[in-house]
Amino acid sequence: MNKKINTRIILFVAILLIGIFARVWDFGIMPPGVNVDEASIGTEAYYLYKFGMDRNGVTYPIHLISWGSGQNAPYAYLIIPFIILNGLNAISIRLPMLLAGILSMPLMYFAGKKLADEKFALLAMFFMAISPWHIVNSRWAVESNILPFLLLTAVTFLLYASEKNHWFIAANVFFAASLYAYGTAYVGVPAFLLLTIPVMVYAKRITLKQAIIGLGVFTALALPIGLFVFINTFQFDSIRLGAVTIPRMPVQARYEAMAAVFGASPFQAIAENIKIMWTLLWSQEDAYGWNFVAPFGYFYKITFPLVLIGLYWTLPLKSNAEKKIERWILLAWMIASFAVGIIHPTNLTRLNFIFTPILFCIALFVFELDKRVKFSLPLIVAALSVGFIFFTLAYHGDEYQKRASGVFNEGIIPALEYVSDKSKGAVCFTESTYSLYIYVLYTQKIHPSEYMDDLVWLSPTDPADPARTPRDIGRYHFTLSACENDSDAAYVMLLKESPPNKNVEYKSKKFGKFEVYLQK
Repeated sequence: MNKKINTRIILFVAILLIGIFARVWDFGIMPPGVNVDEASIGTEAYYLYKFGMDRNGVTYPIHLISWGSGQNAPYAYLIIPFIILNGLNAISIRLPMLLAGILSMPLMYFAGKKLADEKFALLAMFFMAISPWHIVNSRWAVESNILPFLLLTAVTFLLYASEKNHWFIAANVFFAASLYAYGTAYVGVPAFLLLTIPVMVYAKRITLKQAIIGLGVFTALALPIGLFVFINTFQFDSIRLGAVTIPRMPVQARYEAMAAVFGASPFQAIAENIKIMWTLLWSQEDAYGWNFVAPFGYFYKITFPLVLIGLYWTLPLKSNAEKKIERWILLAWMIASFAVGIIHPTNLTRLNFIFTPILFCIALFVFELDKRVKFSLPLIVAALSVGFIFFTLAYHGDEYQKRASGVFNEGIIPALEYVSDKSKGAVCFTESTYSLYIYVLYTQKIHPSEYMDDLVWLSPTDPADPARTPRDIGRYHFTLSACENDSDAAYVMLLKESPPNKNVEYKSKKFGKFEVYLQK
């Protein structure tokens, strides 16, 4: 018995170390640069810490205005302690996501123990540790990728809930927190709770009193984000609750722009969304090359059929009688995830509700296959381990780094710091890359009172524009025409671009994919 316990502890630690290694090797420098969404959420965090307001001058919002259509706020608040300790940089911005990624592995283990047994728990934890989707998302900080961690925490607590403890209430705290993390949770979380709570009460896993208290906690915590949706759907004014703000977006809110129910042809949009979701899940790729590493997909490319077989083992069958409620919770998670994909046109970020239960379903397939086919488990684990090695080499290889370099605007931050130091006049930016203004705020840390009253947006009234760009902020201009008649102007251009003023002699310096031009 002691030998078995020691073996399981060794396996747990080994899997955890493999997962940590995959997430921390070259952390902060791979992917290179800082993505616009990372720069945005980092800037918001710094402004909230330093000025008590976001970059739009809103005090402690529950949802950020950000680009105009909104950005989820919780991750900005999570970053603040790291900015206090380490300043505003890529490592500070990405550290909370890294920690969430590492903590997700033990959570997979504890949830797996409830779904089946310790063997299954180690298998599910291993799949999380080597999952390309999870590794990629743990290493950079698009704020919506905190949602899978919050959901996994909530579901793990739910699996441990009983009439004799308070885990159900704790689960509802995290379900409510999920609503603030990403707009897709507005659909997925209520669908999941509707599918699971009545069943848990009927099966006497929790009492009716517990259900009422837990849902009361959920409702109270969810009320502000509910007000946010109400205000923006029906176009009411922002609400101030002391220092906290529930803001009205200046353009169409992101959740409205994405959701099929808000479109002119909802049934046609739903049919299209189902097609997009199926293609995504089958191909394991989307149109955004930074979301995956070819050809590995979210879990080694050819595994979606295994998900469907594993899904069969979540059904309330006689063979699952002992774990019927636990398996139903996993099935409900998948159903709620499909609901998200039906309402929203998906990509690998927008469908992040589904990938944790997908890993459980694949583990369930392998777990059940191992009972029936001798040596299947070690062969599958060995094959996936080889795949993991090749994935790791590809992620850190030149091809993915080159692709990520462009998307993450490698070089823009040192280029801005350089041009701001060397030039005292106007600075004009390439128009070939959008939203570069966020890097000005990121590096210069200008108080909102210095620019908010003078902002002129290049597309001020377009409700479909999710990322408005200002014409200028102080001496920084985001149209090249602003510097046409200024021979002293400096330029930040993409490589192979040159300043429009051909009559001026420039000296230049390269920074990643950018080049700074200063008058000689």
